[in-house]
Amino acid sequence: MKTLTRLFLYFSCIIFLYSCSNIPQVSRKKAIGSWKLEQLVSIGEIKDAADQKAAAAQSKSSEISNRDLKNAMVDARKGSFSKLSDIYPDLKDALEFRSDNTASLTMHGKTIGGTWKINEQKTGIIFTETDKTQILKLSISELNSQSMCTDEPMFLGLMRLSYEKK
Repeated sequence: MKTLTRLFLYFSCIIFLYSCSNIPQVSRKKAIGSWKLEQLVSIGEIKDAADQKAAAAQSKSSEISNRDLKNAMVDARKGSFSKLSDIYPDLKDALEFRSDNTASLTMHGKTIGGTWKINEQKTGIIFTETDKTQILKLSISELNSQSMCTDEPMFLGLMRLSYEKK
């Protein structure tokens, strides 16, 4: 009976440790560096109600024809994000995270400076502008030494943005 109890506890601990290891965690060391947008892929519908409302407001505010949107998506698949960044103003072309907790984002060719930190759950990065007017939250789904994927709600649906280290 003692042997069975020990085996049960041993396997329970192994299962617990394995399940904890599957949670993606953002490492400060891996996040530091310059990142360039490489790919944009649709990953489905937006499930969060607040994100749906924000995305709907985004689509109403920008008068977009379906043809312009399709052309922009075709160009984005080929690696040119200029037309898509005209349609989606929050598209981040480049990210730079420095070791002194300062950061810069490039949107539409404009560089925005600020500070960054990893959120409490260690699943994303919080960027705060220098004048503290805007706080951006990047939900990171994958991060390694050469690539990073973020998930962002857009009026097109939930999109995965892939960045590569410069």
